[in-house]
Amino acid sequence: MQKTMIRRFTSDKIAWIYECSSNKLLANYRRGKLNNTDFSIISNNCWGGHVYRHFGLSYTSPTVGLYFYADEYIKFLSELEHNLNSQLQFIDCSESKYADDLKRKGQENIPIGLLNGSIEVMFLHYATKEEAYEKWMRRLERINYDNLIVKFSEMNRCSREHLEAFDNLPFKKKVVFLANPDKDIKCGIPIKRYTNGNEVTDDTTYFDKNLELLEFINGGGVTSHC
Repeated sequence: MQKTMIRRFTSDKIAWIYECSSNKLLANYRRGKLNNTDFSIISNNCWGGHVYRHFGLSYTSPTVGLYFYADEYIKFLSELEHNLNSQLQFIDCSESKYADDLKRKGQENIPIGLLNGSIEVMFLHYATKEEAYEKWMRRLERINYDNLIVKFSEMNRCSREHLEAFDNLPFKKKVVFLANPDKDIKCGIPIKRYTNGNEVTDDTTYFDKNLELLEFINGGGVTSHC
């Protein structure tokens, strides 16, 4: 068990170093292969930020450096533009529906946003509410609603009902990373590593290894890279 954890830590560290260095060297080359660069990624977690950095693009979405629990995300997507443009407020951990889980993960002090009076947003990588608010509002102004990429993963209390609801949402370009193969989820792709039972535990360390990313962004549909 300890050896496995050490190997994973080592491989993840190598992957992070490679990502950072290759982004500096190859981002311009990768960006040149895109047939469009004015897309906005709506993501349930930090995956979108990795994609933007991969191609050396500005963040044209506020869903960067944060995450949603599955139920919150499906509600968020169900009326996306309305929810994005609703007032962003903040609550304390004690007021969150997920207070116990946040405390278990040691995240009781992260900024917790509230959209439309009920949808919780966990601003994991922000030091203060003020920083979270400022960056959310700034990036919100850049969204291109005519060229959305919508991503989901089977994580953070995701149920079968959430997967089916996502699959039925009317977004043209969407993908959900699954813990197991499921032919009934049309936009689903099972991932090879970092799953635990029916949950994806990490889809960002190797964010570009499960999906033909360039093809997907350029409009080629969902194709597994496994």
